[in-house]
Amino acid sequence: MRIILRQSFPLGRFHATRWKANPFDTELAGEWPPSPWRLTRAVVARWYQWRRESAGTWPADEIQGLSRALCESNYGFYLPEQARQSFALRQYQPVELGWNPAEKKYAARKSYGTSLTQDNAWCPPPDASLFWFISGEAWTPELVRILGCCLERITYFGRAEALTRIRVAEDAPMCPNVTLTENRASDRPAPVLVPCSEATQADVERVTENPLAARNIPQGARLLYAQRPPRPPAREIARRTPMRPATNLLQFALGWAVAPRQRATVHLTSRFRSAALSILIRTKTGGATARWTEAPASVRAELTGMAGKDAQGQPLRGPRAHAEFSLWWDGSIPTRLLAWRGARPFDEEEQEAMLSAAAQELSWAAAGPDAEAWKIKLVPLDAAVPAPPGFDGGAATVWRSLTPYVPPRHHLRGGKPRESEALESQIRRELDARGYGPRLLSVEEIGPPAWVAVHFPRRRADGRSFIGDRRGYRLRITLGAPISGPLRLGHSSSFGLGMFVPA
Repeated sequence: MRIILRQSFPLGRFHATRWKANPFDTELAGEWPPSPWRLTRAVVARWYQWRRESAGTWPADEIQGLSRALCESNYGFYLPEQARQSFALRQYQPVELGWNPAEKKYAARKSYGTSLTQDNAWCPPPDASLFWFISGEAWTPELVRILGCCLERITYFGRAEALTRIRVAEDAPMCPNVTLTENRASDRPAPVLVPCSEATQADVERVTENPLAARNIPQGARLLYAQRPPRPPAREIARRTPMRPATNLLQFALGWAVAPRQRATVHLTSRFRSAALSILIRTKTGGATARWTEAPASVRAELTGMAGKDAQGQPLRGPRAHAEFSLWWDGSIPTRLLAWRGARPFDEEEQEAMLSAAAQELSWAAAGPDAEAWKIKLVPLDAAVPAPPGFDGGAATVWRSLTPYVPPRHHLRGGKPRESEALESQIRRELDARGYGPRLLSVEEIGPPAWVAVHFPRRRADGRSFIGDRRGYRLRITLGAPISGPLRLGHSSSFGLGMFVPA
């Protein structure tokens, strides 16, 4: 009768030293494949546990028949080809309790002594199985049932930390790749301890302190040899980064030696956006280029949602069509950098690009010698951090400036206001263009104007956009009905200016 056992090691380690072997001998370190002698003794020990748990009398010949069937069987294995011998781990284990130091002339205290041991383990993959192929004429269906009950109670195999699961299997998906022979002439054979066919129950149950069991080959066992299967060439298994859930908002905490000034908002946000866009272009082109102008038109068309322009360089039209970057200010101190897009969430590739850009140090100073001096660090925040006001979906009728509002068109000519381009007129036109239905009731200045840096999309001779200065205003706007944010208006609103928060 043939029996197949499926065994796995959930922790990916099988800790077992060969019988009477020196654990510090690297040539003999680690038992692989597991020895049938170890399995036989484990099954017999668990039979007593099973019978203690079950009601009724113990059949006198049951354990004898089980041990005889195990001893008279032939064994074969299927070993996972990916199994590897681990590096030897040496550690000190506690032994007897006594005085330390033991000499009487020294002051001492009671503590456990230590003994250096070496852990020899084999590492099969946690999701792979080892199969035992057991064949013998002494097996009966009733003995197989009893064997299964004993195997269910085997929780470790070898040392106590070698957790295992072993069960009777109906079939194996593969044939044996290891057989046991008496011939040791093969290359590096692995000795395996197997019960003799004439071994008795007393031989199997003998404790290790008994002189008959303390020999290199205990009474009732014999030594056979196994040729382990050849290991396949080692190769790195690519592990994909776990999928990131789609999100419309990414937040980064800010760290600095010198706090950025609010005037430098656009310097920082535009450099972060450029870094993320360059990483995306490099990824899409396979490392061929990181520049927008050198990328193929097909790649530029894929990145319009991050770049804010189409493949021909024309700005995208429509509310919330592309990514926008801004700083969140707590008074005069910036605490977060926000990346937001309302039209569609950021996909995994875009999030990875922004996380890679956040790993770089970014300068918030204008171009020049100070650009390298004033650096800022970004720390990604997870989804447990709530969105700031205006980004949390809340609605309000009164909104105030968090960052200065810069009118898109000049509202002064010769120092005199242009009635058609007044701040209220420009805000009303922009609210209509962005799809906000409520009527604008009032616009009130709540602070003195100040010069701020703005982002100009026009191109210079070297092909780069540039940053200039414009006058910014702090306003409070009142609407006829509540709207939900985020509310960004005016020049460079995609780079953090003109951000309003509920008042």
